[in-house]
This record gives sequence, structure tokens and C-alpha cells, in this order.
Amino acid sequence: MCRGRTSTACTRYSGKSRKGWRSWTSSSLPTPLSRSRSGTVSTLLIVSRKYRLVAVDLDGTLLNSSHEIPAENHRALADCAAAGVAVVIVTGRRFPGVLPYLRALDFDAFVVANSGAIIKAGIDGPILRRRLLPQSVAERVLDIADQSAMEAVLHDGPSAEGHLILRESARKLPHLARYLSRATPPPAWTDVLRLERDPVQIGFANSVSAIRSFVTVLTTELGARRDEVSLARTEYPVDDLALLAVLPTEATKSSALWFLSERLGIKMSETLAIGDNWNDLDMLEHAGMGVVMQNAAEELRARGFEETGTNDEAGVALAIRRYVL
Repeated sequence: MCRGRTSTACTRYSGKSRKGWRSWTSSSLPTPLSRSRSGTVSTLLIVSRKYRLVAVDLDGTLLNSSHEIPAENHRALADCAAAGVAVVIVTGRRFPGVLPYLRALDFDAFVVANSGAIIKAGIDGPILRRRLLPQSVAERVLDIADQSAMEAVLHDGPSAEGHLILRESARKLPHLARYLSRATPPPAWTDVLRLERDPVQIGFANSVSAIRSFVTVLTTELGARRDEVSLARTEYPVDDLALLAVLPTEATKSSALWFLSERLGIKMSETLAIGDNWNDLDMLEHAGMGVVMQNAAEELRARGFEETGTNDEAGVALAIRRYVL
């Protein structure tokens, strides 16, 4: 297996790249390959670079305000893949919500979905790591949510199916309606949330102040079990919308970055992460370089990360051209 820095060409797979993912295992992972429009994988020239893995958040970062990938961002990521730099899409979305963007790319990328709960190799590749929320902890979180009059969104599907399950009583809540407006697949509605197995995560959508208050309540009420979960918070102040994901401890964007970099033989100091929201913070802090978008919250921008343009200015491409290529 070709790893590390070398000045010689390295053929990693010959054939259709998306089928190629299936032959890779979590203990023997190659870097993503460049792929032509015809689907043929090309030979890569791996060269010495300071950053050999680029991790990019999706909403507010790679995507513009119209939820599209700007052409400049697309070209920059494609150039990374062609140069042998591993490309990782890191998002709080479920895997089905990432699929349209993966299909639009002309190269394969690793995907970190549900803020680190699911790590997958491209569209058709295997799940490389999954971390599910223990059922007993999930039940306690649901109890606390009921006591706080917070409607929960149950994320189910350990094979990245991305199922959402909600109670009928949540159907008309405005913040949840906005969160679910582009949900793929659409949610299932039930009178009672029942846990039959470990879920992927439990999510909440409400106003910014309500979610912040609930984080405090949840942290207090979980007590000793607080160490069994990680909390990923995303805020959109302009819309007064905040999302909270309750996940297992190891399901974080930074742990996913550690996992992939280790399997690829890449040092964390050789990783670059780009993000715009609070659920990106741990990834930005642990990467070799953290780059924050100019459209991020002022409090996040004030933390001393490198800064790039906004998501409507193709800030991802600007950062990649400046620091990676």
C-alpha cells in the first residue's frame, strides 16, 4: 500500500472508483482517488505537502447561501484529490443529506456524517466507523427532554440510512419545521417515541436561547452520565434557529479526523479543517490548522483561527489555494 510522502507515482486502484471503495477496509485505507467524468480512476502523483488531509464542513462552509457548491470550491477540492490530498466532508447532516453533493463531485471523498457518528468511504464504499448512542443513555435524554417540554428527533439507521422519527405533537413546531424542510428521507411520525435499539443520535431544534438553556439542563440532569455523551450545537442567529445533537462520547468531528488521519498514515499536524459553526470547534482546535469562515459567529472568529472568506465568496477555495495547493 502506498502511504506517506513519495515522489513516485502510486497506482491505488484501477477501474470504477465508486466500486473500488468496496475493496478497502478500515485497517487498510488509501487516500481518495481522482476520478474522471467517465468514472475511471487515474494514477496519482503523491508529493511532499504540509497538509495532506483537508476536512471541510458542509453547511455555511462548502455550500453557499443557496445550498450549492460554488464552482471555485469544487475545482479546489478536485485539485486536492488529484494531488493526493485526502478530502473529507465533515457534517452534522445524515448521510442521505450529503449524497446529492457527493454525486456532484468528480472525485471520491470520505464522509463524516452525524457530526462523527458515521464515517463512510464515499457513496458506495463501506462504513469505516460507527458510534451509536447507548439505549439506556438515550432513554434518559428523552426523559429529560419530556421534563423540559423539548420535542426530540430520533435518528435511527446504523447503516447510514438516516431515518428520522418524531412524535405527532412536534409536527407543527416552527423551528422543527424549518429543520425538517429539506429532510431526506422524510421523517416518520408516531404517537410515542420507542427505542428498540441504540440510536445514532437524538436531536433537538429550537430557538437559540432555548437550546442554550436546554444544554445547561441536560448537562446538570445527566449527572455522572454526562461523560457518556457529546453535545454538538449549531446556531443560526439570523433565523433564531439552533440545533443540538446528543451523540455518543466518541462521535465528534475531531475524533473522526483522528480516526481517518491515523488510518491514512497522516499526522494530525498535516490536517487542515475548515468550518463555520460551534459543532466545528473541536475539529478546528485539533487539526494541524483550523480555518474559520468569515460568516461564522464573531465569538468563534475571535478564537484565533486562520480566517478565510465567506461561504458566498468561495472561502473554502481561498483557504485551499492559500494553505494547501
